[in-house]
Amino acid sequence: MKKMMGMVALVTAAVAGNSWAQGARTLDLAPQPLAEALQGLAGQTGIQILFDAAELQSARSRGLQGSLTPEAALQKLLQDTDFVFHSTAPGSYVIQRRPRNSQTLPEVVVRAARPSAQSEGTGTYAAAAATVAGKIPLTMREIPHSVSVVTRQQMDDQGMVNLWDALNQTTGVTAVPNDSTQSQYNARGYGLGVMYDGVPAAGALSGYQQFDLPIYDRVEVLRGPAGLLQGSDNPSGAVNLVRKKGQDTFKSDLKVSLGSWNNRRTEVDITGPFDTEKRIRGRLVVSQQDREFFYARTTDSKSLVYGNLDVDLSSATTLSVFLTVQDAETHVPTSGLPAYSNGQYLNVPRSTNVLPDWNRTTWHTEELAASLEHRLENQWTAKATAYRRNQSQFFKDSYVTGGVNPLTNKASYARREADYDYYRDGVDAFLSGPFDLLGRRHQALVGVNYDRLRTSYARGTASTVNGVSIFDPNSIPEPTVNYTLGGESVSYQHGTYGQLRLSLADPLTLIVGGRYTDYFYKSRSTAPSVPTAWQPGATARREFTPYGALIYDVTPQASLYASYSDIFIPQTNKRYDGTVIEPRVGKQHEIGAKGEFMDGKVNANIAIFQIRDVNRSFEDPDHPTFYLAAGEVESKGWETEVTGKVAKGLDLTAGYTNLQTKYLKDKTNTGKAFSNWYPRHTLKLWANYRFADDAGAGWNVGAGLVGSSRYKGNGTLDTMAQGGYAVVNATIGYRFNKSYVLSLNAYNLFDRVYHSSGVRSVNSYNGYGDPRNFMLTFQASY
Repeated sequence: MKKMMGMVALVTAAVAGNSWAQGARTLDLAPQPLAEALQGLAGQTGIQILFDAAELQSARSRGLQGSLTPEAALQKLLQDTDFVFHSTAPGSYVIQRRPRNSQTLPEVVVRAARPSAQSEGTGTYAAAAATVAGKIPLTMREIPHSVSVVTRQQMDDQGMVNLWDALNQTTGVTAVPNDSTQSQYNARGYGLGVMYDGVPAAGALSGYQQFDLPIYDRVEVLRGPAGLLQGSDNPSGAVNLVRKKGQDTFKSDLKVSLGSWNNRRTEVDITGPFDTEKRIRGRLVVSQQDREFFYARTTDSKSLVYGNLDVDLSSATTLSVFLTVQDAETHVPTSGLPAYSNGQYLNVPRSTNVLPDWNRTTWHTEELAASLEHRLENQWTAKATAYRRNQSQFFKDSYVTGGVNPLTNKASYARREADYDYYRDGVDAFLSGPFDLLGRRHQALVGVNYDRLRTSYARGTASTVNGVSIFDPNSIPEPTVNYTLGGESVSYQHGTYGQLRLSLADPLTLIVGGRYTDYFYKSRSTAPSVPTAWQPGATARREFTPYGALIYDVTPQASLYASYSDIFIPQTNKRYDGTVIEPRVGKQHEIGAKGEFMDGKVNANIAIFQIRDVNRSFEDPDHPTFYLAAGEVESKGWETEVTGKVAKGLDLTAGYTNLQTKYLKDKTNTGKAFSNWYPRHTLKLWANYRFADDAGAGWNVGAGLVGSSRYKGNGTLDTMAQGGYAVVNATIGYRFNKSYVLSLNAYNLFDRVYHSSGVRSVNSYNGYGDPRNFMLTFQASY
């Protein structure tokens, strides 16, 4: 009786009206005595826990962090102790010593919930999980590949507002500006692919304007071929952009920023439930940015509206709907500077703009998406996501062609005008969950996806203007351009994929998978060209993409892995016998080690990789104008990354990449570097420290750098080279209270002069990186 009274007296979380939440909650409990940990868990979840304090007196818990259901959290807290829990009623549990004989109540076996991949509100740089490699949330150690996640906290700390900001800070990624409105993103020697909330969109990342970051919870980056889930694309990897969703508690954020070169930006983010049961949740994000640039005469105006509605159709089924619209108008956009015709960089101030005032570009992007997720009682999940993205681009411009005369500083300027429309549809549906076989628990995934892009255009050119000084571009007259060319193309692919995660032993997991893909492309001329019938292009039928990996858990915190993955790209060149050569295949072998340290607050990894890009089009030496699938390129290297809260108050992300690319077999380039965009060494660092002591309470300071080794051009551009450089960024901020924060971000703090666009052409793309600049941001949260 006395013991029972002690248990009753120590009921935790017996707060009147506190309702029990069955779903996962974000939890953070430090290692501590077990009794205190149980009290903390009850306080964070609202459940009731009964235990005998005397019986638990010498027991300790390792703590926990992440998004877990109450039962999964209890199981983790009691791990490696002599205690188990039993459910006495919904939301109520009793802690007892582990049974020692058959007369005692049996232990209740509870399967831990998958970790949540959501980064919003976690206040960390170390993502608990990611979905880019397996649809369901997987911890970093469960993914046998190099994966980086830019969390919402890191975006906010570094003042990131667009995708270039995020990917330029991501390990292993080279972000190269295309012009003032969009960029190229590359990894391991190739352009990256993209997924929108897990739905693949082949070729949709580089060269297209993307939505700004306020609508995203996190940016996940998988480096290396992602053919199992993507289908056809480059062997570089995939960026998964994960949208924010409605939250079950009301929250509103206002950010107002003012920066160098008249950079003015406002963001509003409002979320919360619509009903008392919190079954309907919504989100509204609005942003507006008006800015100038460090180069003369260029201005940009961009507005974005994002709406999201999440509806629990039942306790196990959720429907989510998303709508996003973004408009951007840029006057005198520039794709960098031209070079001298002899292959030397221009020796001009960074503020130089060699384009006329009448150059302009507009983008309009709208996307409607929906997902339906059903959580089955056997811990399986079924989810279907679909989206339609319509994007239009108009541009009218003049640009240097043929380089600049080094003696006269004069050049020839081409003139053109065009309208492009892009209509993209994507669907992905999968079923995933655990199953038991031979006394062990395994995981299965099966799914299908579909991707279709229709592009239409109309364009025209005006006569070239010769002998124009690059310092007097406004002498070039704006032409009236008659559209003379039109066309339309359609590419689409669909595939079926599957993956098994087989637990061979407690420390060993075997992952096998495969995909069958059909790919089709067709095009035709349309008015104002002479219309033609559809002409078939690259095609692949029942193309099989294999996948395999092994993960060995050396300790509960560290793993070794080895993986094979590949991806294909259809080709159109023909052999002498008239058949089309087989698709290119990018094959990657990767080995590495991963670890979770400091109670899961820090993720670390190191990887060695080799990609062989085989079956590349190679001119047949015996039959000119015909081809063989005999070319080959190699991309290899190693990289390492550490991310997370490495000490109290100190968040860190640090990544290094060593990359080498080379033509192994090519008609003219064997032995040469495959691309001149990628430096051999890149280093990316960022650290942010939040003071907790009385003297510094409320303050935070941060600093980091993006560093690159030397790179140079090939062929006619081999005289152009960018020396190694490091761009240092920093921040300082002060939190007045829980609602108001003021921060100052400095970029290129030491005003390093460098070229940011690689070595690509004498016509353009030789732009300088941003000089030193600042952004002051005030944030109000309620």
